[in-house]
Amino acid sequence: MLKKIFPFLFSKKTYLAFGCEESRTRYGLEKARYPLMASYLHEEALKKQKPIRILDVGCRDGNMLLNCRQNGTPVEFHGLDITKKDLETALDRGYASATRQDVRDLPFPYGAAFFDAVICSHILEHLEHPGEVLKELGRVMKKGGLLIVGVPIGLLPAILWRRHITPLYNPHKRKAVLLERFEHVSFFSLPELKRLLEKHGFIAEEARGNYFIRSRGFILENYKWWYDFNQWYGKLFPGVGGHVTVKARYSGAS
Repeated sequence: MLKKIFPFLFSKKTYLAFGCEESRTRYGLEKARYPLMASYLHEEALKKQKPIRILDVGCRDGNMLLNCRQNGTPVEFHGLDITKKDLETALDRGYASATRQDVRDLPFPYGAAFFDAVICSHILEHLEHPGEVLKELGRVMKKGGLLIVGVPIGLLPAILWRRHITPLYNPHKRKAVLLERFEHVSFFSLPELKRLLEKHGFIAEEARGNYFIRSRGFILENYKWWYDFNQWYGKLFPGVGGHVTVKARYSGAS
């Protein structure tokens, strides 16, 4: 709507967002979660004083490796995704392996306690039973390993409305239809997400919102101060609107 009313506020140029990938803006908030996740991995590698082995669930085209190269993190990435072309790009970018598999098809093709860290960003909301994937992630992770999980987030009244009321008047939002299209079927408030993680042996250490206001190509996303403001807001109010990225630690099988 904003773009239709004020088209001059939206960029038509192409930039290298965060120094990694082409984007309509220099600091596109749609991609802001990637440098945040890379910073968590950087901290983990510094703590271990060695390269860390990472499973990237839903890795797409391997964008996470580009962000880790930006901050100099020594990593060994293994990707899991359903799209063959994206997996080929991830391999070209330097992923150690890239496996074509639906995240709902368990188990994953890795041994127990194989990974130092796991990224599961914007996957859980597509699953009818997200706890089953979290349990599998616990199996392939080392005890004390790092889990970085991201989901769309909302306040409880809005979540309850979306779960129970919206499907009554919008047949396209009913669970059976959404499951068939692999769209969002699970909806989280931040406390609910933390409880789900804890149930499966993950203890949340930090939660960060990804933005306050965003719109793809919005001219303010060319300015570092706007990006910094959104990150400040996300740190202060991680559970209010937008997306959240949670840094959690695996304490062992629940």
